[in-house]
Amino acid sequence: MEGAEAEEREWAAVARDLLALGYEGFPGAASLGNSCPDFRALCARLAAELATLGALERQREEGTEALSAGDGPVPEEEFLRQLAGLLRELHCPDRELCGGDCAASLRESGARLRLLRFLCSEVQAARLLRLQSRLDPSPEQSGVEGAEEGSGLVQEMVLTLQALGLPRPMPGTPASRLLRDLHAKEALESLSQSLRDQYCCRRCLLLKRLDLTTSAFHWSDRAEVLMGSVPDRGGRPNELEAPMPSWQSRREDRGGQKAGRQCWGRKKKK
Repeated sequence: MEGAEAEEREWAAVARDLLALGYEGFPGAASLGNSCPDFRALCARLAAELATLGALERQREEGTEALSAGDGPVPEEEFLRQLAGLLRELHCPDRELCGGDCAASLRESGARLRLLRFLCSEVQAARLLRLQSRLDPSPEQSGVEGAEEGSGLVQEMVLTLQALGLPRPMPGTPASRLLRDLHAKEALESLSQSLRDQYCCRRCLLLKRLDLTTSAFHWSDRAEVLMGSVPDRGGRPNELEAPMPSWQSRREDRGGQKAGRQCWGRKKKK
């Protein structure tokens, strides 16, 4: 059950790839075998686009059709023969598809899935290579264009780079790459200036924090100098002495010794 669900997800992914490449109108042909004309037509269209994009050298030299799709049993055999040659030319890593019995392999749903996935990936790669060749022409073409233009845009760009102190570009470098280098240099300088300002602010902040930290250690010495020496006023508990009582002359009372005792007792109570 899980294997069937995984295979359905893979077929759905292949269908999305075909729609992304612009191949519409094959809703159920992808899951059918090589006996289905729609399946053969889909493979033939993918092979024809590969030949148009220059991915097939043999068809470019011979000028023949990359993969023919027809009706009946005889075109099916011709389709299988051409498909085997196409896969060998594309260096397909799948040994089952490139083997001798390609018809037996395509009877399985997994083999047809791998075939369509391989052809879709080859078409995507060929389109990317064609787009890259258009955006970034070869050195030979750029050299010819530079020779035709003479002192044109390329030479002006070279003089601009020399005036800015940038290294001289390689011979045959297209003007588009020089422009990208200039814009990249400008963006890099702007980023460098922003980082330089941030680092300067951080450096000032760290220096200020260091200054405050070091000055905090000198606050006690500075306060001592400002206050000066404080006189010692004493008042410590261990230095205090009991007060000496005041001496008075003995007063004679009527009670004699008894009165004297009472007098001393009153003094103690004080």
